[in-house]
Amino acid sequence: MSFGELLALIYPASCLLCGMAGANICLRCEVLLESCRELYEIHNLPLYSALHYNEASSHLILAAKESNDRVAARYLAELMAMRFARLHREVAAENYALVPIPSAKAADRRRGFEHMPLLAKLLAKEIREEYGDICVVTPLLYPARKVVDQSQLTARERAANMKNAFGTNAGIALSSRGIILVDDLVTTGSTMGEALRALRAGRYEPVALLSACVAGRFLANKIGR
Repeated sequence: MSFGELLALIYPASCLLCGMAGANICLRCEVLLESCRELYEIHNLPLYSALHYNEASSHLILAAKESNDRVAARYLAELMAMRFARLHREVAAENYALVPIPSAKAADRRRGFEHMPLLAKLLAKEIREEYGDICVVTPLLYPARKVVDQSQLTARERAANMKNAFGTNAGIALSSRGIILVDDLVTTGSTMGEALRALRAGRYEPVALLSACVAGRFLANKIGR
């Protein structure tokens, strides 16, 4: 018996959404997760997302982000790696730098871990298993000032809230890598837009954007499937 099989006996898998034993996502709940086949554009860059945002995908995001559920985080990373496959075909860079969008320092302290760097590392692991050593996680961005929680803000308020919220760690040589900006959820695009501003101010030019979920009803700039 392998170590993995032994762990499965001691800690049997249960569905992340309903708790039913047998799989991380049971067949009944899998249909609730809506794959995102559309592409969106934010500041002239394509956004590749694994899932549309709904109640089911929201549960996965919150489990990974607020409860430090590593099974949920790995599942999201697996889905993002599948979406990366299309990105890689269309962008066709030789190698990549995954740049996670950082959370507020207070949120990291409250959670006890850094959510997006962790998700980006899990994503990089999935990509390496499929494509070899073609990507690294690079923390180019840092929170430059305090922002308020955005969940109850309008699109205009989110844009104002995120203005100049990020700074860029200068001097990291990435000229040979395609930079991919990574986040868990894109709603109005204000956070992605601010992250892009900060990267471009630091003379870094991403080639694409990648997220676990997208709330596409807020983004009118759909550019195809």
